[in-house]
Amino acid sequence: VGCLSVIAGLLLGVGGFFGVRALQHEGGAPISGGESTGPAPEPTVLEKAPVGPDSAVPLGSTFPIESTLLEGQVDVTPTTVDWDATAEIHEANAYNEKPEAGSKYILLTVEGVYHGDGFEEWRAGSWLDVVYVAEDGTRYDRAFRVTPRHEELIGQKGVGEDGGFLSEYCFEVPGDLEAGGHFVLDEYVIDIDSGSWVEAA
Repeated sequence: VGCLSVIAGLLLGVGGFFGVRALQHEGGAPISGGESTGPAPEPTVLEKAPVGPDSAVPLGSTFPIESTLLEGQVDVTPTTVDWDATAEIHEANAYNEKPEAGSKYILLTVEGVYHGDGFEEWRAGSWLDVVYVAEDGTRYDRAFRVTPRHEELIGQKGVGEDGGFLSEYCFEVPGDLEAGGHFVLDEYVIDIDSGSWVEAA
């Protein structure tokens, strides 16, 4: 009888363990650790611009934005993020303002391919509005600074034969901010929920 009780207890314990695991996978409490069950989303090419945080796309994705300023469509690709570009911004131009104490600069690079006839060189770095939304929901507007590739941008004559050009966007954020959050892109970002959200990391 004693042995049977021990065996029954073991069976109930094991069965209960797998029962709890099954409930967790079927929508119960999350499994401790929260490990991802699949690979991270890959950058993609979209036919329409994604709108809102629920449609956020990975960094490196390409999507079109209609530009009234440039009188055409631009296929944009947010390519890279420098999570501490403070030194690079300072070296780009000695007149750049230093970030406030406890802050730093981060830098987003966006590649564009222009489709239209209204492109003007001086608008390459200003036609697109970008804001950064940190993990905690704090919004950071663009800090207008001379960026490392400013001279290259200014030196463009229109766009390349393939319509390509690039822009750089600087943001002043807390010095201890870690990689994460989202960038929101639109010709004019007034309501961030109406812009195109891109995962920052």
